[in-house]
Amino acid sequence: MKDKLSKSVAKGVVSALNTFLRADANSASCCIIYQPKAPKDLARYRRKK
Repeated sequence: MKDKLSKSVAKGVVSALNTFLRADANSASCCIIYQPKAPKDLARYRRKK
């Protein structure tokens, strides 16, 4: 029971983080002066490839 619950919670967390990363990778900020280069791994979350 506990193992199934842990897997269920982990799937939910992964889903939430993927959604957040997709939103963050496709947004721009006008407040930041210095923005370091994004890692290449974030490219899979972009809408435009």
